[in-house]
Amino acid sequence: MAATNRKLTASQLHALEVTERVASVFSLLGASFIILTFVLSSDFRKPVNRLIFYASWGNLFANAATLISQSGVKAGPQSALCQFQAFIIQMFFIADALWNLAMAINVYLNVFKKYNAQQLKALEWKYHLLCYGTPFIIALIFCFVETQGRGQMYGPAQLWCWISSDWAFMRIALFYAPAWICIVVAFTLYVMSGWEIFRKREEIRAFRQPSCGSADDPFSAYKTTEINVTSEIAGFPIPRAPVNCFDKEDHHSHPTVASKDYEPYSTTINSSAPNSDLDPLPRHSSHATSAIKRYKELLDDNTATFNYTKVALLFFTSLCVTWIPSSVNRIYDLVHPNAVSYSLNFISAIVLPLMGFWNAVIYFATTHTVCATIFWDQMERWAPKKRSARIARSSRSINESHSLRTSRVGGGSMTEGLVLTSKETGSANAV
Repeated sequence: MAATNRKLTASQLHALEVTERVASVFSLLGASFIILTFVLSSDFRKPVNRLIFYASWGNLFANAATLISQSGVKAGPQSALCQFQAFIIQMFFIADALWNLAMAINVYLNVFKKYNAQQLKALEWKYHLLCYGTPFIIALIFCFVETQGRGQMYGPAQLWCWISSDWAFMRIALFYAPAWICIVVAFTLYVMSGWEIFRKREEIRAFRQPSCGSADDPFSAYKTTEINVTSEIAGFPIPRAPVNCFDKEDHHSHPTVASKDYEPYSTTINSSAPNSDLDPLPRHSSHATSAIKRYKELLDDNTATFNYTKVALLFFTSLCVTWIPSSVNRIYDLVHPNAVSYSLNFISAIVLPLMGFWNAVIYFATTHTVCATIFWDQMERWAPKKRSARIARSSRSINESHSLRTSRVGGGSMTEGLVLTSKETGSANAV
């Protein structure tokens, strides 16, 4: 790991600046995609997407600050640009970790407390106070913290303006420590919820594979009814009936074939009661109906919870990718106050501004079906317009070509006339 003095070279600073701004542009595009699709289409407004939508606003502000990059440092620690950049980074970076915690809380409430979408939506104002209100208060207080020994709290911090190096311990205490508390608590809630989801999946699997008797006799679980049929000759006559059953009343007007006289017979059917020992199935259909209803409820709840948890876990993974390198970098700065690692700063310059981009990737991965549907719907709407425009352009081209040929023919005649006139004039002048 390369370590130098507290100052990086001009080329290294330029490389960090370019990296920060390129990553910030990707995140700005990703956050804009989330916000636009969520606002324009109700198909995207699922509970988990709502929290990603709220977090995306913080990503927009955070990436606006990282897009400033070294400009705030060059403006000086007393400048409004440096102070603004430090305030935005302090507030909205930590807000991203808090929104991840809110997602984990929603998963826990959905799995263990059976909260539905409306109940989870009712908690969103509390999440806003937690995720944006708390960081705002802390970031605002830091604007007024200043001592003679350390100076202002906000100042140059290698990559951008943030908590200055003289206040390095505050970076850990009020930035990285709260972020990692959120990550650990969210991870714990995900593990608990995952175990419960696994248990429910086993219960559903048990519904799909019910016990149906012994393996030797697979039909032992079904009812058996014995039927005896006895036939005997009856002593009463049976009248002849016309074969043409569609015309019974007027059978004289159409030829019919009379049936031959057969000796009638009667049939008696007796059924024996089933053996109760071989009747494990429920006697009433209501039991089967309730079991099927219970199975459907378990299947629907488990599917929705599993999908929600999958999205939240992907969000959690992106959060770890974002925070681990930068945390290692700040711990290194704290342990080695007189040295700086260019490699760790370079990795931090990549992962920290990409928060909005990773959120957009997760958002698209979980809603790609909806995105594809909307895309093809727009293509179907746009295709007739495009076809009409193509036909109009073709007709216009044909008309222009026809007009051009006509003008050429007319122009040739006029030229010949002009030549003849000039010749005649010349002759006249000669005379």
